[in-house]
Amino acid sequence: MAHPTDHEEPAEGSGVDDETRAIEEVINAFGFYGKFGTEKILKTIQQMKLYPADFQALVANKNKEFVTSMREKIDHNHSILKMIANNAAEMIGENHTKALRIHQSRRPSGEFLSKVISTIRQICREWSSEGAPEREATFQPIIEELNSIFSNPEDRHEVRILTPGCGLGRLAHDLVTEGYTVQGNEFSYFMLFTSYFILNCCKEPDQFTIYPFLFDKSNCWDSEDRLRAVTFPDKSLVPTMSSRLNSFSMCAGDFLEIIRGSEFDVIVSAWFLDTAHDVFKYIDAIYDALPIGGIWINVGPLTWHYEDMIGETSIELPYSDVMLRIRQKGFEVITEKEIDSKYTVNRRSMLQSQFKCAYFYARKGPQ
Repeated sequence: MAHPTDHEEPAEGSGVDDETRAIEEVINAFGFYGKFGTEKILKTIQQMKLYPADFQALVANKNKEFVTSMREKIDHNHSILKMIANNAAEMIGENHTKALRIHQSRRPSGEFLSKVISTIRQICREWSSEGAPEREATFQPIIEELNSIFSNPEDRHEVRILTPGCGLGRLAHDLVTEGYTVQGNEFSYFMLFTSYFILNCCKEPDQFTIYPFLFDKSNCWDSEDRLRAVTFPDKSLVPTMSSRLNSFSMCAGDFLEIIRGSEFDVIVSAWFLDTAHDVFKYIDAIYDALPIGGIWINVGPLTWHYEDMIGETSIELPYSDVMLRIRQKGFEVITEKEIDSKYTVNRRSMLQSQFKCAYFYARKGPQ
């Protein structure tokens, strides 16, 4: 299994392979969440001491209750993250044992702490009713497009779909429930560990609770909004995975590596194209992996992930040039439109950022 590039300062241990280090670093980041939350609480208490004395008296009871509740919910989130990290042993086997053997608890980088927080938000986006509007905005048009093309549900198990950069697997899972044979591909162990937990360990709807907004201090209408609970998953999973002609698999690793030599009838790139170091290579790989007449559906913005990142190659094209290359390569663009969508937003926040996503459906023609 090619390992993702979630990487920070290496753990101690000589002769340890890169994959084991990568796994250990993610386990360490998940495990540090509780301490990180405690730091946030202590900072909040210090700030409260800076209030004018008369205002401190006014909000003393409310703030005491808020801090107590924050502690409880941070501990709860930490317990969920520990379950996710522990259950990853079933997915990666011996490498998980090796990672625990070299593990030394330490403060992760700011980037890794941010990834832990975004993983919690991603659970909300993909697997809770709270995230339904975001999924309906960009996932549902893909499903409807494919169901229109492949109108006979009885034949859909023969349609092989790849969903690169599939995150926590919700779009891939929903395509499976529509009858398609789907392979999800993901690069980040943060996403892989969490998607494994959801897809394999959640036995009933709303089985688990998580608190995604605890640290949203800016643009907050009311402190109680930060304590809001979200339950997941919002749908039953195990029954949808059994007794089917179609199949669902997940492949870990770099997209350009796993797609080499493979063939799919459909490639669905949702919120993915801008993860490329070199978008020309993505376009070439997608073209090569499709048969003549094969389908490519894309949706998402172009927030180039490696822009201005030191030591990283990054080619940042405007959308018009991306489409120019796609057509030049030999794709016939059937449908092209804009879709407004938010991404992991807190719906009770003062800040409601929104993307204007590019959506297209194209078919491969001869080059």
